[in-house]
Amino acid sequence: MAFSSPSTGGKFRIPLSARFLLFAITILLVNGLLMIQRSDEVMEEAFLSETNAQLGILLQSLGRNLELGRIEISDPSLAHESKALNDSQHRMQILELYIFDSNGHILANSSGDKTAKPIRGEYAKVIHQRRQSLGEKYEWDADHETVKADYMVPIDLPDGRIAGLEAEVNLTGIKTAISHFDGPFEQAMWYSILISSILMLLTLGALVHLRLTGPIQRLHATVRALSSGRMETRIQLHQKDEIGELGQGINHLAQSVQELLEAQEQSYIETLQSLAQALEAKDPYTAKHSGRVSRFAVRLGQRIGLDEQELSLLKRGALMHDLGKIGIPDGILNKPSALNDDEYQQMRRHPTMTASIMKPLSRFRAFAEIAAWHHERWDGQGYPDGLAGEEIPLLARIVAIADTWDAMTGDRVYRKGMSAEIAISILERERHQGQFDPELIVQFIDMVREDLKCEDSLAAEPAAGSREETPAPEGAG
Repeated sequence: MAFSSPSTGGKFRIPLSARFLLFAITILLVNGLLMIQRSDEVMEEAFLSETNAQLGILLQSLGRNLELGRIEISDPSLAHESKALNDSQHRMQILELYIFDSNGHILANSSGDKTAKPIRGEYAKVIHQRRQSLGEKYEWDADHETVKADYMVPIDLPDGRIAGLEAEVNLTGIKTAISHFDGPFEQAMWYSILISSILMLLTLGALVHLRLTGPIQRLHATVRALSSGRMETRIQLHQKDEIGELGQGINHLAQSVQELLEAQEQSYIETLQSLAQALEAKDPYTAKHSGRVSRFAVRLGQRIGLDEQELSLLKRGALMHDLGKIGIPDGILNKPSALNDDEYQQMRRHPTMTASIMKPLSRFRAFAEIAAWHHERWDGQGYPDGLAGEEIPLLARIVAIADTWDAMTGDRVYRKGMSAEIAISILERERHQGQFDPELIVQFIDMVREDLKCEDSLAAEPAAGSREETPAPEGAG
């Protein structure tokens, strides 16, 4: 017969808080990458926007001088202005500077090229709508690995014609400047993201543990305790959220189940008491024997320091440890002589029968353990399961000693009980023979000897005439 507690097992799993933090880290990394990418775009737009504005101002100033005749509309003049502008700019280079009319004819070009321009697109916008076109489009020159853009402003020639002033600009220097600035900026951004992420993750981790995973673990521990039979267990959560409501629900459920189980157990205990009364009517010796065994067992339990709950279980379990004898035939129970082999084998069934009767008392598992195993031996030679050593529950080991003591000293229908002195001498001889827990039997023998000394002392007092007679301690000898 075995009474084993449920155990749980499982593969390694990542805690909920760790999964949450891993998800948060992933989001932060993705967000960081997107931020870096977007920051590159914003930085490039900012640099180019500043360059466009600057070139727009330069072209407008140059166009105003052309309109007022301060600068001659000729190739050398434009070449001179282009060189002057390039000398003042370090990050961009003006490749060509030219003027075109409404027909697309080149009126002057710093490079001397007079190839006509088709008046459409940006050129048409400058001529017909008189709007600026400041580097809206960029061209990548793969042969020279350069980035170029066209900048155009409308002008009015001194003779009244509408024309356009265009500068073809090499922006490779701007792109290089952006890339040089971008590296340290990205590094600073990553440091900022890293530090803020660590702080945020630590804060989130603490909050998740305190408000989510911690309470869930406590809820799980409470449910495990309740499922193992500790129905008095309750979860203490003061949160005003869903977790707190779940904890209150578990507490209410546990309270209801506990009250139901207590009512069922009380009803079952009353049934057992009725069976005990029936057994007493059937076999008066067994009822008296159980009472004496209970007293001796409790005194030994007190001596070795059991707490009040354990002592209560020990007392009640010992009182009912032979209840299964109600299923033994009267002729065997009350036989006025020693049992034969067949009768003895029937009598040996009573621990298992008692344990079966006790089994529904799941919260008082010790009752069934005492009933099932109080005939087990320390050396493993007992019955019904052949348990050995500390495999035998402590309360069952205690009852085994108390049961043997009363069997030796109690009167039976076919023999008279032996004296306490003889019984002690037998226990002394057999304490190392493997029947009893060696430490418990020493404690029991010392307890009985102290009782006998106390009895001798009390018996001697009336003869001295100094004190009134005092009864011997309960359960002695």
